[in-house]
Amino acid sequence: MVEKIDVVSTLHFDKAFQKKFDSLIGLDQEKESLLFGLKIILDENGIASWKKKHHKDGLPFLERIKSRSPAIILSGDVGCGKTELALSVASPLSTLMGGQTIKVFETPTDIRAGGYVGDISKRIVETFKDAKSKLTSREFGILIIDEADDLATSREQMQAHHEDRAGVNVLIKELDSLERNNGKMAVILITNRGGSIDPAIKRRASLQIQFERPNPETITLLLKGILDGIKYTDLELQSLVKQCIEKQPAFTFSDIIRRIGENALVKSIKSDSPLSIETIRSVIEKTKPSPEFKQHE
Repeated sequence: MVEKIDVVSTLHFDKAFQKKFDSLIGLDQEKESLLFGLKIILDENGIASWKKKHHKDGLPFLERIKSRSPAIILSGDVGCGKTELALSVASPLSTLMGGQTIKVFETPTDIRAGGYVGDISKRIVETFKDAKSKLTSREFGILIIDEADDLATSREQMQAHHEDRAGVNVLIKELDSLERNNGKMAVILITNRGGSIDPAIKRRASLQIQFERPNPETITLLLKGILDGIKYTDLELQSLVKQCIEKQPAFTFSDIIRRIGENALVKSIKSDSPLSIETIRSVIEKTKPSPEFKQHE
């Protein structure tokens, strides 16, 4: 017998999550894509209002949009902001949907449990069941499945044993069930290995967003955020950008914000000295970029 799943949930709108969403610098395209992708899935009233305003005589093709899959896939290397964006997007979405209440559910980190026969499938079913049971008639939901490749690994891969294949089948059934019967809950699947996700799940996804490591323009924006409140010249800023882009592989968002920015701040506080270009430069010099996560296509 599988232990009862109790999915952790957060309620939105929430100022703290809105602030987190706003702080994700350099992800404007990804933020907009996810935000409006979720609106299309969940905001039936908003879509109906748009239709009434612009197509009073009807728009048959709109039915294709209205019947889109509730699944969205976020893929890309580690430390590129996928999870932080998924966890915070519900607050701006709530505003976009006219103040509707949205609950965000996170799957348990041990959802695979021991991987014994039947366990994965039953835990997937219980996760969806618990999330849906916690939604009232006036609420919308977003179920986040992090490290989705643990549950949705392609059934064509040789190493995928029977239990994994059964789990993928059940996940597909749950997504199809949401599409047919619910319309009030979206599912965000997050993975570092987009190439390993089962093709049937990819085909069902209404949106797939690929996250990349920051380019020089984005690195500049991230460093400007770190340097806000510090006097510096354009030449000094560009020297830091140059120092970052000379590293191989490229730094991730997490590398720049946490391992460089936050570590430089801690170093300054520890030495009782102001945060400075020199401190940041020294931290960049000593920081090795996170290794690239190798895809398995």
